[in-house]
Amino acid sequence: MYRLLSFLRRIHVLLIFLILEGFALYLYASSTTHSRARMLGAADNIARGLYGGIASVENFVGLVKTNRELEGRVEALENELAAYRERHFAAQIDSIAVTGGGEAGRDFPYEYVVARVVRNTVNKPENYIMVDRGTRDGVERGMAVVSLDGCMVGYVESCSARNSICVSALNKAFATSGMISHSGDFGSISWPGRDIRTMRLSEVPKYADIARGDTILTRGSFYFPEGILIGTVGDFAVDEARASYDIDVELGTNIAALKVVMLVKNPAVYERIKLEEEVLGINYEL
Repeated sequence: MYRLLSFLRRIHVLLIFLILEGFALYLYASSTTHSRARMLGAADNIARGLYGGIASVENFVGLVKTNRELEGRVEALENELAAYRERHFAAQIDSIAVTGGGEAGRDFPYEYVVARVVRNTVNKPENYIMVDRGTRDGVERGMAVVSLDGCMVGYVESCSARNSICVSALNKAFATSGMISHSGDFGSISWPGRDIRTMRLSEVPKYADIARGDTILTRGSFYFPEGILIGTVGDFAVDEARASYDIDVELGTNIAALKVVMLVKNPAVYERIKLEEEVLGINYEL
């Protein structure tokens, strides 16, 4: 009780002012019809502003839920589309096979997990991307990371239950195999560490047919399925000492602006890794 009285004593001037102000507004609103109408109009504007603010907050909260639902739908549609593509491919193989061959309608080897980018660095020699999906969502080390429009981004390096760390393509330790789409000539893809929109394709034989604007795709590796878009050819020159091209590849996606990505899982890859480790003694450390 003493604290309450002490608090009221400290703010008694403000309380008196508010009471007098309220009484003055009441007298003004009651004095004439015009003043009453102005007060009601002002009160209505304030109420509309408050309701509008509340509605905006509710819409924002609802938008987060809607985005999650859309991400789940995208993931389901990507898996469904991928399965149709594989069945179509298997049917083509069966139609030309003389004997044996795969079964039409076999399970599609790739699975997709849609994830939101939590953290993304692009200004360091070794850049990483953190996403909000982990082992409880089916994410595993070694999964490819691609943009929603299907461009190469990186691969999963490590996972916790709810999050994963991915090696970005903008990492000087990153390496994979890339090929010129129309000719099949291939080389090694890496990041020189300068422009965040440009990769380097090296070790392509100097007799390869190449021109500016040619499409560069992944050749297929333990991280990336074959045919994922890397980018297009920019400048290129022949390294005479190695008798090969050094090619600047303009990335197909802006990694710095990514908000949502897809993690691509290839269950068959682990079977191949295990077989090569057992038979050939190769250690991929996945």
